[in-house]
Amino acid sequence: MRILFFNRSAVPLGGGMNRHVIDTAARLRSHGHEVALVHGRDGGHFDGTGYIFDDLDRRVLPEGRQALRLDAILEDFAPDVIQLHGVRNTLLDGWLAARRPTARFIHNHDFYCSGRFLTLHFPLRPCARAHGRGCHAAHWLRGCGSANPVANLVRYRAVSRNLTALEGAHSLQVMSNLLERQLLSNGVNPSRLTRLPPSVPPPGPPRGSSSSVRTVLHVGGLLGHKGVWMVVRMAGELPRDVQIVFAGGGLDKELLEGHVRRRGLGDRVRVVGEPTPAQWSLLYREATLVVMPVLWNEPLGLDGLAATAYGKPVVAFDTGGIGEWLRDGETGVCVPFGRKGAFRHAVRSLLEDRERLHSLGRRAREVWRENFEPGKHIAALIAHYETLQKEGAS
Repeated sequence: MRILFFNRSAVPLGGGMNRHVIDTAARLRSHGHEVALVHGRDGGHFDGTGYIFDDLDRRVLPEGRQALRLDAILEDFAPDVIQLHGVRNTLLDGWLAARRPTARFIHNHDFYCSGRFLTLHFPLRPCARAHGRGCHAAHWLRGCGSANPVANLVRYRAVSRNLTALEGAHSLQVMSNLLERQLLSNGVNPSRLTRLPPSVPPPGPPRGSSSSVRTVLHVGGLLGHKGVWMVVRMAGELPRDVQIVFAGGGLDKELLEGHVRRRGLGDRVRVVGEPTPAQWSLLYREATLVVMPVLWNEPLGLDGLAATAYGKPVVAFDTGGIGEWLRDGETGVCVPFGRKGAFRHAVRSLLEDRERLHSLGRRAREVWRENFEPGKHIAALIAHYETLQKEGAS
């Protein structure tokens, strides 16, 4: 089968979803399928057949030269199925679906939440509201939108357009029940939804010697709603032989680095930025435990799930997506959403109880092997593509 991926990046950087896309493409090739990638101009070099297309994020219908460019790509690669991933231009869905069987993978709340995070702030709790006029009031009264009402209106109209445009693709794919529920509540036909099993790659090969320093590894990105500021303030509460490592990209990286310098925390806190897959492997191996204190309604949390493949327990706030793979008291600790004191206590308690730490880690590895290794995901994805191909030919 010939599968044409669309994703803004051609390299496994910029978040867990980009790593998932590149890894999935490689695994499909290892199963004998031909995979090519259409990516943005600044997306790097894809290890395979790659095509550059400029309007993956700008919401415009392909016309003129851009339409000719896409037609040329389709003619050159002749895909059996088209797979859309991190592409904001929803007008591509219907345009491509008119030419080939097309599926779009949904991995965040952008398509149906004008606040983007599906999270209320007064008080802090996850939201289950479908997109609608009530969101206007919620943005103001519940703090789930921008402080700028014009920005809220612009975003609201964009979500309305995107929900309509999503009807163009033949299939919408998700990897969490949370995303499936939200799409259904926003009127998506259940027959167009495909639930794929979540997966993360197996551990990379060991590199170098183990460190004697215990490490609390923060994953998920260097952004305020990823809980970075809560974690950096924990440095003084942890034993002296414990360091905190922040890994991932994000707008708060420079602010976080400046905070560490000003407070003289360089011997307790490291900010490593965006790692490569090999560097991620080393960080997971060296971690004593992994923390994911997201302050938004996390759709899945692939970076946290990846820790289970390395036999590392995870401490995370309980959101719809994280609660689907993190088993409280079995593979880590799932803290009630927004309970910062309880979160800090859970981290300290685990660091003080080595036997429990190791027991949770062993079970995390077993649960990953039973449920989240890539084989199940790839098998389900290939079966889905075969169904799309048959339906497209009929």
